[in-house]
Amino acid sequence: MSKTAKTTEAGAQSAKAKKTEKTTVPAVAKALDVIELLAGSPEGLTMNEIVDALERTMGEIYRVVVYLADRGYLFQDKQTNKYSLTLRLFELSHRHDPTERLIQAALPLLEDIAARTVQSCHLGVLNGDQVLVLASVRSPRPAGYAVRTGATFPVEKTSSGHVVLAYSSPEVQDAYIRAQDALPEAELRDRLSTIRANGHEDTPSTMVMGVRNLCVPVFDSSGVVATITCGFIEQADTPATAEESLTIIRTAALELSKSLGFISQEDNQTTAGT
Repeated sequence: MSKTAKTTEAGAQSAKAKKTEKTTVPAVAKALDVIELLAGSPEGLTMNEIVDALERTMGEIYRVVVYLADRGYLFQDKQTNKYSLTLRLFELSHRHDPTERLIQAALPLLEDIAARTVQSCHLGVLNGDQVLVLASVRSPRPAGYAVRTGATFPVEKTSSGHVVLAYSSPEVQDAYIRAQDALPEAELRDRLSTIRANGHEDTPSTMVMGVRNLCVPVFDSSGVVATITCGFIEQADTPATAEESLTIIRTAALELSKSLGFISQEDNQTTAGT
C-alpha cells in the first residue's frame, strides 16, 4: 500500500471515529486522531498533511500536534518539517507486562465465578499448539475438579483452544486445520462456526469424564486474547445450573474484555446514538 493510500485510509478511519465517538473531551479525541494517523505513516507527515488527512482545520490541530511534540510523543524532522511518532508509547506499553495485567484483571473475576457457581474455573491462552493456563481458581467446595495454573494442553483436546481459534483470523484457522489429521476438516470448521454463532462452547470434556466445559472468549481492542473456562460438575445442592453458570461466566468475560480495551457492539451503538 502506498503512503498516500495509507494516509487516506487512516484519515477515513479517523473521520469515521469522529462521527461515532463521545466527544466530551475533544482535545483528547484530536490527540488520539493524530497518534493513530501517524502510527500508519512511518515516514511522517507535515502539519498540513495531518490537517488534510484528518479533515480538520489548522486551528483545531496545530496546538495538539505541538503539545504532543513537547511531551515527547512526536518528533519533528527540521529538514522536512514532518512529524512522526517517537518510542514514547512503546516505552509506556512496556512498563506493565500485558500478561501480568491480564492475570491481575482476571483473578478477581475468576474468584467471583468460583464463589457464585461453586465450580472451578481458569483463564487460558493460546501458546503455539498448546493452551496455557495463566490463572485458575478452585471450587470452594471440599471436593471438585480443577486445572493447575501453568498447565498446558494440546489445542485439539480443549475447548479453550477451539474458542480462541473460532475468533482468530481465517489464516490462523486454516493453518490449524491443515495440521490436523485426527478429525475431518468439515467437522473442525463446523465446530468453529458453531462456537462463533453461539458466542461460547458448552460441551463434554474430552479429557475428564463427567466434566462439562463452559468456555467463553475474552477480547482486547485487537481481538481474542484468552478464554474463561469452567469445568462444570453436577453436584448435590449446586447453587447454579450449567446454564446459569454460563451466564455468570459470559458476564465476567465481557467485564474482563472491557477492562482490556474491548468495545462491545452495544457500547458502539450507544456511542453512535450519543
